[in-house]
Amino acid sequence: MLSFHYPDLEIIVLAAGKGTRMRSRLPKVLHPVLGKAMLSHVLDTAETLTPQAISVVIGHEADQIRATIGEPENLRWVMQSEQLGTGHAVQCCAPVNEGCRDVLIVCGDTPLLQAQTLASLVEKHRSADASVSLLSAHLEDATGYGRVVRDESGAVLRIVEHKDAHADEQAIQEVSSGIFCVRQADLFRLLDQVDNSNAQQEYYLPDVIPLAIAAGTNVQAVVMDDANEMSGINNRRQLADVEAAMQQRIIYDWQMQGVTIMQRETVRIEASVMLGRDCTVHAGCQLLGATRIGDGCELGPYTVIRDGALDDDCCVQAFSHIEKAIVANRAKIGPFARLRPEARLDEDVHIGNFVEIKKSVIGKGSKVNHLSYIGDTHMGSDCNIGAGSITCNYDGANKHQTHIGDRVFIGSDTKLIAPVFVDDDATIGAGSIITTNVDAGGLTLSARPEQRHKSKWRRPKKD
Repeated sequence: MLSFHYPDLEIIVLAAGKGTRMRSRLPKVLHPVLGKAMLSHVLDTAETLTPQAISVVIGHEADQIRATIGEPENLRWVMQSEQLGTGHAVQCCAPVNEGCRDVLIVCGDTPLLQAQTLASLVEKHRSADASVSLLSAHLEDATGYGRVVRDESGAVLRIVEHKDAHADEQAIQEVSSGIFCVRQADLFRLLDQVDNSNAQQEYYLPDVIPLAIAAGTNVQAVVMDDANEMSGINNRRQLADVEAAMQQRIIYDWQMQGVTIMQRETVRIEASVMLGRDCTVHAGCQLLGATRIGDGCELGPYTVIRDGALDDDCCVQAFSHIEKAIVANRAKIGPFARLRPEARLDEDVHIGNFVEIKKSVIGKGSKVNHLSYIGDTHMGSDCNIGAGSITCNYDGANKHQTHIGDRVFIGSDTKLIAPVFVDDDATIGAGSIITTNVDAGGLTLSARPEQRHKSKWRRPKKD
């Protein structure tokens, strides 16, 4: 990712709106776009500029927003108690925005925005010695956007909000992105002169433009290369459209870095996922959250991995699910396998079809190939677990551990009733039900006697 260095720049992120059209209990800026809150996308982009500080203006559900984003070192929270427009929101930052050269103002609902675009705005603003610079774009359908009104020479006159624009102004296709770079010495002086004589009775940030022009200062409109970057999100349809655009960008970037992606229109790769070189991602895969995939891995059709970590040269076959599990080099998983949280596979482990591993360590070279459940278990190296084997870890109230040594062979349809310890090199015959510890080496065979009923038995209570 490109990075920039603007130690004399402050960034204001506007994130106080309620987002009524989202029809949601969740604040608009916290709705996820490819696994990450849209506000987090904007803040990550802002951080790439390495500014002096970032001020985030919040209002609706402020506590929830702060709890989600956390307290990054370079971030300041600014409260807008009443939502009286974008101009008022920026004005709330006046007490904390001092000592910088310029202030860059961005919207918290524009996750497609890229750092290069913002850096270009700052550079052109400074090279023109402008008082106010805005980022604009050309749209075929400009409905809902403020129009950039220019004079005959092309100089910017004003921004007219869609609701306040007359027919001739609504025909203009150049629109404001809502992103501004303003000389700090001018910003709050101009905002003090803005009034709310408009349809919404709000204080609009773009109204600083005619005031700056009237004061004889330089105003610039910098047209962005890709209008998609300014796409704001106000409803679920726009959320889906922005997510689709971001997905195309992410897939393209991974392809350029040496990842093969089959039938890319069927694949979901979220924003925080990392992929190594020479990986192959087959149709229907979903790679979610903070998933990390090493070099040379193959992810079969319809694999789902959430917050998982795979080392190099792993093979995950079709329809397998992995969540918060760690997989070492050259492991083979699936098809139809499930690794649940805190599963850890060492090198060269094989986990086969319809096998579930939960909160267990599977040692190097061990195999659990068919129709088995391994839970709350520590298994050594080079073990072979037969089809249908189960570690019975739950007594109805509490979970118990199973320990399996190295080079253990467990026959098909064996039940290990935890807590139990199986020592190195033990062999357990098929169909056994193991209730006590198994010694090293030799063959152990066990089965329960005829069915019995104990009427006064009571299920254990949880500790």
